[in-house]
Amino acid sequence: MPWSFYNSSGELQINDGGVLASAAVFTGNADLGSNLLVGNAGSTGIAISSAGEVTMSAQPSVLAHNSASDNNATGGGTAVTIDFDTEIFDQNADFASDAFTAPITGRYLVAFQVQVGGLTDAMNDARTTLTSSNRNYGGRLIDPGNVRDGNNTASFGFSVIIDMDAADTFTIVLDFAGGSDVGDILGASDLVTFLSVQLIA
Repeated sequence: MPWSFYNSSGELQINDGGVLASAAVFTGNADLGSNLLVGNAGSTGIAISSAGEVTMSAQPSVLAHNSASDNNATGGGTAVTIDFDTEIFDQNADFASDAFTAPITGRYLVAFQVQVGGLTDAMNDARTTLTSSNRNYGGRLIDPGNVRDGNNTASFGFSVIIDMDAADTFTIVLDFAGGSDVGDILGASDLVTFLSVQLIA
């Protein structure tokens, strides 16, 4: 893909289609003024401020949550996909219908929490699974009936760096076991059930 350097006014400085790109060799420090913008056709991809902060406007970055509870969402050992119906941000538009789709091959940091309700003494297992195209990642809350609070709720989750190929997807699923094995996936305007994703390498 062609690349270009632009100054803070959006003026083209170096383009890989010209002589300057192939002839430019830096052997020391390069003072580029107040900031450096790297992009394609004038659209900034990487911005480095004068203080050294780096932002990447198209870097995949997601924070989504469940805004309302899904009651009696799971039971009978059947896994249900966690609902993340509200996006706080989705920087590269990679998240939709409770699934993340990798726009590029890389390593992605995924972190999530699920708050469950309707827990009973008889429930003995709750499982969350990050189900991805390459492999699955599992987590468990052992004996959720005994760790529930006074409102019969509990929270659990995990974080992991996963490998994804371009166009791979993942979702988060949940199932209960024991007793009626029917539970609620809680949601609210505050983030109690949420998911975050960041491309890191």
